[in-house]
Amino acid sequence: MSVKLDLKRLESFLQQEELAAHTAKAAQISRQLLACEDTDGVLGWRTLKHSALQLDLIRQKAQEIRRDADAFVIVGVGGSNQAARAMIEALEDRDGPEIIYLGNTLSPYYISHTLKKLEGKSVYIDIIAKNFETLEPGSHFRILRQWMKKYYTKDEMAKRIIVTGTIGSRLEEIAKENGYTFLQFPVPVGGRYSAFTPVGLFPCAVAGLDIDAFLAGVQAAMDDCRNNAEENPAVRYAAARNLLYGKGFDIEMLASFEPQYAFFAKWWIQLFGESEGKEKLGVFPAAAIYSEDLHSMGQYMQDGRRALMQTFLKVEDPKASAVIEPDAAFGDRFDYLDNMDFAQINKAAEQATLIAHTKGGVPCMVFEIDQINEKTFGELYYYFMGACAVSGKLMGVNPFDQEGVEEYKRSMFAALGK
Repeated sequence: MSVKLDLKRLESFLQQEELAAHTAKAAQISRQLLACEDTDGVLGWRTLKHSALQLDLIRQKAQEIRRDADAFVIVGVGGSNQAARAMIEALEDRDGPEIIYLGNTLSPYYISHTLKKLEGKSVYIDIIAKNFETLEPGSHFRILRQWMKKYYTKDEMAKRIIVTGTIGSRLEEIAKENGYTFLQFPVPVGGRYSAFTPVGLFPCAVAGLDIDAFLAGVQAAMDDCRNNAEENPAVRYAAARNLLYGKGFDIEMLASFEPQYAFFAKWWIQLFGESEGKEKLGVFPAAAIYSEDLHSMGQYMQDGRRALMQTFLKVEDPKASAVIEPDAAFGDRFDYLDNMDFAQINKAAEQATLIAHTKGGVPCMVFEIDQINEKTFGELYYYFMGACAVSGKLMGVNPFDQEGVEEYKRSMFAALGK
């Protein structure tokens, strides 16, 4: 596997026997989740058969957009764009149209400035909404249609608008009424579990990413979770973090020394925050990108309240090099860095942080990742989804609903006169 989990730094926080027993319990929950009938219609993410739909259409339409578009606008909020954005923003060595994001804010400043960025460009849009009742994508679809009408005929708009929603939804009806391309948002998959459905796959294909390598990573993690029930990273991570939660570590910091994971961290925060934050329970998810955040949050991590656990995303091969050349004549007193690669410097800072935070009383778990690429993204997404499902069950909450989110929506719609 290209992604592994190292828990050896937990030895001073957890007894080996209790971790083994809790891992066995987590493994049993995982087996049940992977084998049970999906009576509630929420487990479609377990297999590619029920999630990675319409691959031929995705490839065909993505090829057209990559050929004809200057800008591709992804319109979605939360789980409807986080996974794709995390990969697209991380894997910048690609070609194709500019990727622009809407549907994720109600800020008039952001919306108006984004529309200005589209002026003079060949534009395609993808509206992503599972039930097409969420305010952000619905309102942004309307304002984008109004903008597009100024530049395109109805037939041209039909070619340039893609909608991703559930079969039988109003969004599918709109697609049929207007001739838009319709992609399925699988009914038994929640937004935050939709990374390897058309929700995530289509934008990544348009961006020029290798969706076959991505799906190969997903499948590898799926097989690992089914074939190695107590040894896979999803189960071991769920067991360890749940044990730590029971000992009072109720805040988790996801940290990486690679800024490429900045948007992945936002996806991870949504996954665990929306899945576990119920019934006054749940680990509070936070994230930091080091070394920058060491100069702000580093003090708290080292000496603040000891309610923190930390999960690192550690990349073995950064696929990049930046060597510091000697410059003795300048006299800047950094000669100890002569001929040193920033890959070495970054790893030294990472290792020092792990040591310091562990000694300071922060339990640290480490996901070791070969490289940041499509395959390892696929593995990470599936492992974290599996871990989240198991962790929620261990806590006694339903990891697949989000009634708290629905409550704010009801209040907002009432305020707007719906």
